Amino acid sequence: MAAPAASFPSSLFNPVSAGSEEEMVVRFDNEDIQEGVEKCLKSLVGRLLADREFSFETLEAALTAIWRQPDGFKVLNHGGNVFQFFFDKEIDLVRVEKGAPCLFKNYILNLRRWEEDLQIKEEAFIHVPI
Repeated sequence: MAAPAASFPSSLFNPVSAGSEEEMVVRFDNEDIQEGVEKCLKSLVGRLLADREFSFETLEAALTAIWRQPDGFKVLNHGGNVFQFFFDKEIDLVRVEKGAPCLFKNYILNLRRWEEDLQIKEEAFIHVPI
């Protein structure tokens, strides 16, 4: 599961010594995991089918305008032009999802709704529904 690191509560990271100074264990409470899952449930994952890499900042700025400034819109870069798009409101997510796939700078942005068992990798986006 991927969620924007900035949205995790500071109490989430509880360093526990595992022997040496180089090792650190991060413990996640069930509430923290559930909060992350809930955030991801209001997200889309997509791959920009382009022959060059795009930054998430460029994509976030452009799509914020294109998608009519959805509340709380954030983009997380998974690498390889694979991104996760977070929304505060389900209605914004559904509106964008129904318009998929879309074009960004003449490249197809292949979108799908995040699912708990989704493996976020390039191969998951080779088929484009039209």
